[in-house]
Amino acid sequence: MTDISVIGLGAMGSALARAQMKAGRSVTVWNRSPEKAAPLGADGAVVAETAADAIAASPVTITCVKSHPQTIDVLRNASNALPGRTIIELSTGGAEEAEELARFLEGAGAEWMVGIINAYPHMIGGEETVLSVVGTEAQWKAHGPIIKTMGGASVHVGDQAGTLAALFAALFTVRQGFMWGMIYGALACKKAGITMQMFSDLVPISMGMMKPYYDYFATTAPGAKYDDPPATMRTYAAALEDVLSSFEALGARDELPRLFVDMAHKGMAAGLEDKALTAVIDVLDKDGPD
Repeated sequence: MTDISVIGLGAMGSALARAQMKAGRSVTVWNRSPEKAAPLGADGAVVAETAADAIAASPVTITCVKSHPQTIDVLRNASNALPGRTIIELSTGGAEEAEELARFLEGAGAEWMVGIINAYPHMIGGEETVLSVVGTEAQWKAHGPIIKTMGGASVHVGDQAGTLAALFAALFTVRQGFMWGMIYGALACKKAGITMQMFSDLVPISMGMMKPYYDYFATTAPGAKYDDPPATMRTYAAALEDVLSSFEALGARDELPRLFVDMAHKGMAAGLEDKALTAVIDVLDKDGPD
């Protein structure tokens, strides 16, 4: 027997396996393409011949393949090894797929945890790396050390498999909001004759406002404390309207700043002009998609 098994040895899966090995755990590995297991085998991992052998080799197996449905396909072919085992699923997928996986594993007599990795492979094992994981409190207590080996700042966020898809979408939207903000900012600069290098060099100055923006959100949104903000929705709306006017004057594509203005106006129309901008969350929640 080994301490832990890892199924799926792409860049991420290999990084997960190596983190466990570095922590001193004995590791069994398996991959559909055997050549991907060879480097880990050379460094001391046990290479299993089949997925069932890998699962049978350890009390806990980490799965990191393309998607939850692919994980189900792998595990269905190894179902005889599942009873009494715990699967920590770190593949990607939607809420319904995660719930289907959980039902499958429960029906097969196995326990499960499902997580998302908020990192690139080279960040695995870092103290600040975060895996967000769902599972029971008992499972988190038992297997939290394994998970924190892969990401020192990992967190337990509930016990419903499907919630992670929504959390991933929410957090990914935050990151992509920043990326698309830079892309649209670049469009305005190109129209204005500002070099991409100058814009790129100045972005970190704007990033200095990220912490105050987060603090604004964290002190208003969680408790719906929208009164007496440091900047009101009216203030934000005026600034956003100025930005949109600049995009229009430049002849630059303006879908993103126009979205910002439209959302702020929804909040204003609801009578929230003196509240925090984050009050628009409740307006949009009630309003639904257009």
